[in-house]
Amino acid sequence: MELQQYKAEDFILNDSFVRYCLRSNDTDVQFWENWLLRYPHKQAEVDKAREWIFMLGLRLTPEEKEAEFQSLQERISTITPATEEPPIATSVVAIRSRWKTIFRISAAAILLLATVTWLRKTTHPDSTGTGAADYALFEAGDSIRKTIVLADGSRVILNTHSKLKVPAAYNVTQRQLFLEGEAYFEVAAVAAKPFVVTANQLAVKALGTAFKVRAYAFDTATYVALVNGRVRVVDTAQATSAMELAPGQQLSGVPHRNTFVRTTFDMNRELNWRSGKLIFEDASLTDIAATLEYWYGVKVHLTPGKYKPIRFNGIFVNKSVHEVLSAICFVNGLYVKEKDQALYIQANP
Repeated sequence: MELQQYKAEDFILNDSFVRYCLRSNDTDVQFWENWLLRYPHKQAEVDKAREWIFMLGLRLTPEEKEAEFQSLQERISTITPATEEPPIATSVVAIRSRWKTIFRISAAAILLLATVTWLRKTTHPDSTGTGAADYALFEAGDSIRKTIVLADGSRVILNTHSKLKVPAAYNVTQRQLFLEGEAYFEVAAVAAKPFVVTANQLAVKALGTAFKVRAYAFDTATYVALVNGRVRVVDTAQATSAMELAPGQQLSGVPHRNTFVRTTFDMNRELNWRSGKLIFEDASLTDIAATLEYWYGVKVHLTPGKYKPIRFNGIFVNKSVHEVLSAICFVNGLYVKEKDQALYIQANP
């Protein structure tokens, strides 16, 4: 059957689609995101299938996701057909239809069983007390951002060198996330469940909003930039300290110091960031280092030395920091070293 004819129950039986929903394979994620751009009329069926799979997959670690996926496949493969032969008059289409129905029911039953198993696991954490099963952890590496669609339909772009914890109870009793690094959030409006992101002791509360939070370990402050809607930022250590933002405003706060500073930011720069379009216009070496830190969430140092004046121009679309730096260094006679998760730009001797 062609993908355009798929219903929700067909999608959940497609290996690639399951890996896409569980975000366990970047190739599958890219394929299905591109496919949905070509066939947007299938979004409703995809959302329905994703909702079923999220019952199992959202709250598992990547290792648990793969184990459950393999278990699902193994159990389905053990289903044996009935021994009696169908009447000769039975058409091939009818036989296929019958087996497709049996296959769907069996897979759905297995998925439900796995979900019940997961619920028991998270309701009764292991004796170590680590609580590892109480949330799903999403991580973006040093070169690729991750796009995450949460159970309520909210969308997250997780920047490189970042981690996002999604509690098991997300969208059940609350919508609270925990961020280390940087992420952009497009929040689905659910009036009864405020959306809260906690990062470096700052809690950002939003409802039907698009905003960005930055809280890397090497930054001296935590930043919140509001694209649209409204957010309220609270220092969890000083609950009386709070500030609301309007679109186009940015807050910077130093945890535990009860100091918030509200400024404006370049909205076009954020639009470019979200689309992966990095632009340099007559950028000095200091500008380049600052832009790379902002864009990729990695500390960039300029090693002391004699540098030629640089006014660099260039556009990079969805490129890793290593690809960008390689191009800049080649053109300007520089080289770069990586140490302790930081980059060091140096002049050629």
